[in-house]
Amino acid sequence: MSEPTRPSADELRDEARSSAIRDEAARKSRRMQADEVERYDREPRGRFRLRHLKWIIRGVVLIAILIAVLFFLPKVRDFFTPDINIDIPDSLSGLLPDETMGYNQIDFSNAILGESRTKSDFVVLEQDVSVSTRVSQALANLALFEKSQIIRSYGTGVYTVDLSKLSSADITLDSTLNLVTLVIPHAVLAYVTVDVEKTEFEETKKALFAFGEIKLTNEQLNLLEQNIQDAMMEQLDSADMLAKADEFALSQVQKLLEPIVQTVSNKFLLKVAFAE
Repeated sequence: MSEPTRPSADELRDEARSSAIRDEAARKSRRMQADEVERYDREPRGRFRLRHLKWIIRGVVLIAILIAVLFFLPKVRDFFTPDINIDIPDSLSGLLPDETMGYNQIDFSNAILGESRTKSDFVVLEQDVSVSTRVSQALANLALFEKSQIIRSYGTGVYTVDLSKLSSADITLDSTLNLVTLVIPHAVLAYVTVDVEKTEFEETKKALFAFGEIKLTNEQLNLLEQNIQDAMMEQLDSADMLAKADEFALSQVQKLLEPIVQTVSNKFLLKVAFAE
């Protein structure tokens, strides 16, 4: 048998060089594979972070847009919507004229005249009165046959004021003093009523030859009643009694119409006076 051929030194070197080249190529291949794997591992994480950052930015932008819409929406609505204000009063007093608008004479005139036009004979005073009348009779007008009697009569005088003829010319308004002035006519004695049941008869006085009671005819009774009426009217129609009636007229008309003025405005007062 022939002995195998042993490789020469050159072949061995070539073999060693080839082996080193293959090993180096294998290492490079493994390193390239490792780099490729690492690159693929890094790239998804980077893309995930980038995608997450994009969602955060979108969320911030959306929140900013919502805040801007909520802030500017009322202004935009006000710009395109007409401004209409309706004040509803809480009570009946809200229906009265507003303080800032002020009041004029017509407001008070309408209120006062609406109440006064039905008061043609507004009673301001009822005054009691009494008169004494002497009645006498005599046979042939002789004093010895005279008999007399004192009759005391009682009645009531009624004083009135005619408010039905008032007009707006009788009403003045002072906005500075918050005062309404009303001019009324003077009080007058309207009528007298005689209370017959209260009539008092004194004892009949008789002269020496007089006898019996006083007897009056119907004509004499009518004349007596007229005399009593006239006497009462004269007493009640005196200057002093008319002045007293005027005082009551001012106060009674004040009580009647001041609440009417207050319904228009409780800040105004009423003053009642007579025409000069």
